[in-house]
This record gives sequence, C-alpha cells and structure tokens, in this order.
Amino acid sequence: MNTPSTSRIQLMIRSTGFTPRTLSLFFTILLASVFMLPLVGCEAGATVIKGRVIAGPVGQSVGAAPRDERFENSGIPGVSVSILSKAGSASQGRGLYGSAVSDDFGNFELSIPNGQYPRDAIQVRVQGDGIFTSRSQTFLPPDGDHLLCVVITRPGYVIPAPPEDPKKKSEKNSSNHSSSGGE
Repeated sequence: MNTPSTSRIQLMIRSTGFTPRTLSLFFTILLASVFMLPLVGCEAGATVIKGRVIAGPVGQSVGAAPRDERFENSGIPGVSVSILSKAGSASQGRGLYGSAVSDDFGNFELSIPNGQYPRDAIQVRVQGDGIFTSRSQTFLPPDGDHLLCVVITRPGYVIPAPPEDPKKKSEKNSSNHSSSGGE
C-alpha cells in the first residue's frame, strides 16, 4: 500500500540514485562524526579567562583591561578562584564553569569548556588562607580583558613576596656588571 508520502520518498530515492542502504550508511557516518567531534581536541574552542587576585578594601571581582594599574599590585598566591552560575554551589559541584588556583604572583588562568560560556551574570568565588572568602556577581570580561579579583585580607596576614622574576634578575645582573666593569 503506497501512500502519497511514501511515493514521494521512493521518487526522491530513484531521482538521486541513493538506495536506502546508502542513505543509512551516510547517516550512520554523519551521526558517528558528530559524536566523535568533542573527543578530538577537547580544549579546542574553550574560553580561557586570565586574571589576578589582589588585596583591597572590598571583596569584588570585575573585568578590567590588562593595562589597568591595579594589575601592578602584588598578587596573592595560592588562592582558589571559581566561576559559577548565579545559583551555583562550588561545594556541591553545581553550576561550576571552571576553577583555578593563583600562582606565586597571584595570577590565574582557567578554562571554560566549549559550549559552556555563560552569557548571563556569573558568581565569582575567591577563597584561601589569609583572606576572607569573596563572592560577587559580575559578567565575564570581554575578549582581551582580564578578571581582577580584589579580596580583603585577614588581620595579621602578610602577602608572601613573589619569587624574583628571572627576566628582571638577568637585567639587574647585566646592569650591575656594566656599571662596575667600566671603573
């Protein structure tokens, strides 16, 4: 029993030269490639957020241009920075987009997997030894900008001095040799 829609499909198959088996194989390969795509280069297309944790009078995270003078302040090392949805919970793993720990200079870099970039406001949670936990709502910084996380330090906490930057150390040594060598 041929219905009008079945007749159209049969006509389409005859006119294109595809057999049902060929079409089935084509769609199987297409479907398999769609499922394999995330496995190839998992980080491809991921969004990388760079930032710095510094001490200040308030606990607030904001997007800022990398040339912002506040990025010159001493950073706080070993601090955990988490980016969550507004209603997310870091302890329960709900709504967690990504997290990172600041390095010796207070800088951090975290990656948000492809397809999970939040368009709405996010919650930034900053916590660690020697600081009061900071939770603030903001938007992710636009491309090229960084996330500046300002936190309040606990009374008596001293921000550890970062290790000496090897570039500055070599410049310092070369300037000492040139100034003392000529005399």
